[in-house]
Amino acid sequence: MIWSKQINGDKNSGIAAIFGIILLFLSFYQHSYVLSFSGTFILVIGWMSHYYLKQIGNHLVLGNEKDHIRLSIGEENLLSIKMTQRSWLPIFRGRLKVKIDSSVEPVNFPTERSERYEMFTIPFHIRGKETIQLTLPIKAVSRGVAKIKSLELSIDSFFGFGSVEMKYNPYIHKEFIIYPTPVIVPDTERLISTQSQGDYPVHTSLYEHLLAPIGTRDYVYSDSFQRINWKASAKTQSLQTKVYERTAHFSWTFVINLRDPNITKQHWGTIENLESIASNIAYLAQFAVKKGIQFELFINLRMASQTAMYHLPIGGGANHLAKALDILSRLHRRWTTLPVTKFLHFVDKQNNNSPVIIVCGPLSEDGYESISYMQKKGQRVYLLKDDAINPSIVPLGRI
Repeated sequence: MIWSKQINGDKNSGIAAIFGIILLFLSFYQHSYVLSFSGTFILVIGWMSHYYLKQIGNHLVLGNEKDHIRLSIGEENLLSIKMTQRSWLPIFRGRLKVKIDSSVEPVNFPTERSERYEMFTIPFHIRGKETIQLTLPIKAVSRGVAKIKSLELSIDSFFGFGSVEMKYNPYIHKEFIIYPTPVIVPDTERLISTQSQGDYPVHTSLYEHLLAPIGTRDYVYSDSFQRINWKASAKTQSLQTKVYERTAHFSWTFVINLRDPNITKQHWGTIENLESIASNIAYLAQFAVKKGIQFELFINLRMASQTAMYHLPIGGGANHLAKALDILSRLHRRWTTLPVTKFLHFVDKQNNNSPVIIVCGPLSEDGYESISYMQKKGQRVYLLKDDAINPSIVPLGRI
């Protein structure tokens, strides 16, 4: 059932119909055309009002296409709701009541506010066999995902007797994704110099891609015997050494622990400083994309679609950044988490062996022990001390 429908005041149309019948009976005895006309008129109005309340809304269709609108805090966009009346019955006094998450708010429009929701009412009218588009300016006010929680219609009877209350039952596939505001993390440039063997061409790299020779040069006494190109040497009648492309592996791995180690209750204990973490990681992700550095993201959240935690596989570019910002926007304290040691165990098994590991969130002593395994593999681990004003990133020494 698309609509839940409740009719209010339909008894008034029934009373009017009874009154009209009484007038018709009196007109037979009084031989009064006035009573006859009045009774007939009231009876028809009562029946039409009852029919209107029963039928109105039965063929009203709301557009429910998937729509993901991405905004930054302070940015504005339009909330658009398409409505189609497939019946010939018009709606002249309709009101659409919208309940939406408080991460957004209407611009210059009266609302009812609660801690988590914004509620506002949009008046409308629609003729039979017509499609309209209701639009309202919406402003992003805080990081998060604003979904429409409910849509309710209130329609007054065209004939003045009663009204209809209707609630839209299907899930509404429309959401506003509000990105965190990036907060600059000083000294991020120090992470660029950290590299390992890889496939990314870098002229200043210490590493060579032994499967990608790019030419030859004259042999010098310090060259390895295995690097001699014998075919080229035969052609030139002098020893030639293979020259390989210099490459490196530039990538970062973000490890975000959202579980408070001081809380022992299963799946509980999400930390409170989600806003500063989201803002600092958003800056670092944007910095990585700007510098052409790929990154992956591990977050200590138990996801419905995954068995352990959230993992954004390694990638780069604008699309990858958008995926990272999407999940940072969705962080909230109502999700469940894993114990830190279990989370870091999964990270150690699944990470891309990036030369740089950036850890954010609280770590227990067991957590530091897990970090030491990553350091033994040659990965450099940095600790992001998140803050909304003065964050910092510091290297972790050998543990």
